[in-house]
Amino acid sequence: MNQQVYSVLGVGFGPANLSLAVALDEYDFAGRSQFIERADRFQWQEEQLLPGADIQNNPFRDLVMPANPNSRHTFVKYLASRGRLTSYLHLNAKFPLRRDYAGYLGWVAEAFGAGVDYGQSAARVSVAEQGDADVFRVETADGRSYLGEHLVVGTGRSPRVPPEFAQRLGPTVFHSTSYLSSLGRLNRGGLRVVVVGASQSAIEIVLDLLGRPEVAQVTSVHRGIGFRLKDTSPYSRQVFLPEFVDYFHPLPSETRRRLRAELRSVNYAACDQDVIDRLSGLQHEYELTGSDRLRLMPFSEVSEAGPAGPGGAHRLTVRDVNHRTGQQLDADVVVLATGFRDFGTGPGDEHYHPLLEGVADRLTLDDEGVPVVARDYSIQVKGRRNPLRLYLNGLCEASHGMGDAGALAVLSARATDIAASIMGQPDSTGRERPAAREQPLTVGAFR
Repeated sequence: MNQQVYSVLGVGFGPANLSLAVALDEYDFAGRSQFIERADRFQWQEEQLLPGADIQNNPFRDLVMPANPNSRHTFVKYLASRGRLTSYLHLNAKFPLRRDYAGYLGWVAEAFGAGVDYGQSAARVSVAEQGDADVFRVETADGRSYLGEHLVVGTGRSPRVPPEFAQRLGPTVFHSTSYLSSLGRLNRGGLRVVVVGASQSAIEIVLDLLGRPEVAQVTSVHRGIGFRLKDTSPYSRQVFLPEFVDYFHPLPSETRRRLRAELRSVNYAACDQDVIDRLSGLQHEYELTGSDRLRLMPFSEVSEAGPAGPGGAHRLTVRDVNHRTGQQLDADVVVLATGFRDFGTGPGDEHYHPLLEGVADRLTLDDEGVPVVARDYSIQVKGRRNPLRLYLNGLCEASHGMGDAGALAVLSARATDIAASIMGQPDSTGRERPAAREQPLTVGAFR
């Protein structure tokens, strides 16, 4: 008996592949799609659902609205379905709270639950023979196997862990992607916590720690002068427009690297004004009272990390990046708000996602050994009898620009490009896309 072969097999079911599921549904995709997700239910950024944290994204640029304003899966429809549209508009908030947006994403995910197997962690990808064709095979950690004609990887990028901490990860040294659960398991007070990084996540974590009575001191270590203001100019933020992808993708690799470095402050090692104001206000108050509960260490990096003694604390060697002088710092907990790894050949980069190791010898690579990603987010995969296409949904910053770095703003455009490619329609460079089904507004939905 032949195993079921899905037309589209998706690994990961976060916002990226959720948006793809919406696109395939609304464009009346005739094939069958299936997604596997390692979490036991839909979740989004649960480790960063901190009080007051927002999404830094216009809510109209949601899973689907830019591609299909009439969709039943927009953020506005979610608010209306919960009877909260008027109250949300009354807030006069620039951006929704992260917790509110997580509710929206979960609401949309409920509509596609039949096509998702939760609690399945993809362990290996390979190419298998099925009938007279080659297909993708995804094996999970518990021994299940899935087959698909097209594979869409939407797992998110791998966390970036500085080499000094690679051998010390554990209950008291962890990446920001496991912040809340890791901190929640530390059932004691008087904690000395070091936060490494200068991103929006880093400053949000510092603020959260300062609001916890079990934390005695927070030390913030970052290579720059401090928490810098994010470049929010509408001209700079054009990097999150689909048109910028058309401009960026054809550039030579070296030019793309240079341009990304020039535009780095739009998305990296930079923060919003509101959190900077909150932290600087707390810093001033601590200074007035003579408290050392908050310690900022600018122009600094951790050069060594080791045990401090039998108590299990950590002793860090922190070095000034300009004077090259060092000092030692003891910590009970270290939080790595150090971002994520890119595809490439630079320090800390990875050539491709670890999940693709099983098909690495079949990928089309460039001169640097990095997979060649087409404008429609696909990678050509060599089969024995027929070529295959693997899609990277939300992993392509190096080839498609900063909008692909986990940004919510490009979800609908990217999902439409991938859906159009799978369905054999012209991609974004052709500008012709499949037409979405008409979904008229429900009378009374906005009462």
